[in-house]
Amino acid sequence: MSKFRKSILLPVIAAVTFFTTGCYEPSDFNAFGDGERVVVIEGRVTDADSVSTVIVSRSVSALDSNDCELVDNAIVFLRDDQGNAAQLIGIGKGRYWTTEINGEAGTRYLLTVEVDGEHYSSIDKMPPRAIIDSMVVEYRDNYTIFDTIGYYVSIYSRQNNDSVQFYRVEIEKNGTLLNDGLSLWLYEDSHLTDIYKMTIPHTFVAGDSVMVCVYALSASAYEYFSGLSKQFSTIYSNIQPPLTNPESNILPSALGCFHASSVIKTRFVIGTARRRVVMIGQ
Repeated sequence: MSKFRKSILLPVIAAVTFFTTGCYEPSDFNAFGDGERVVVIEGRVTDADSVSTVIVSRSVSALDSNDCELVDNAIVFLRDDQGNAAQLIGIGKGRYWTTEINGEAGTRYLLTVEVDGEHYSSIDKMPPRAIIDSMVVEYRDNYTIFDTIGYYVSIYSRQNNDSVQFYRVEIEKNGTLLNDGLSLWLYEDSHLTDIYKMTIPHTFVAGDSVMVCVYALSASAYEYFSGLSKQFSTIYSNIQPPLTNPESNILPSALGCFHASSVIKTRFVIGTARRRVVMIGQ
């Protein structure tokens, strides 16, 4: 067996970003029904950002041309298992944030949201950071007939421990996210042997500024993003199941996802060398 396994990223062509993924109506048999509007909650806390953010909205039918209804009158609290608690401040357009809760791997976080007298909650434990063995920038002029000549970034990672770990990757090029709702790049390490190679399916040129972020996810958050990827990939196939909402970890009956993620961030500039090993940042 080869020492390295090439990654299979989960590309998703979507019309939504992370904080606006809950605009569709849940359904059992009719994915395009006109059922009741459902509360949608999207939030995250990380160890790489001092700001914890939550967005609250209400869903619309999949056939509705209107945008989601953003909720500005919610009461939002975030607590951790260290005894810290904070009420998030509403800043308009359904957004709430706080800088009073620190993200730390191994800590459990409780999000509670009240909307018009209805209460919703979610608990997520922040997993440890991914173990990135190395990151390589390599120029390829004869990759495959389907790819563009240029510089490619590859991430080499290995298992964190004996339990399965889940990850999501975001790439920023010259200050713009390459997968800001257009694709979700997910992987898990249950199958890893030795080193796992993930090559980012985008080319770069010398002088490009790049930021790579690897988010460690809980199993429930990974399931949500995996469901989201299947939801939007369905539109390109006539043999896949009907459009359904991803499984939410917000109880009792809201859509969306709350996740606590440890993050590895690496920033660098593409040089002119044909092959270069990048130092892994924090």
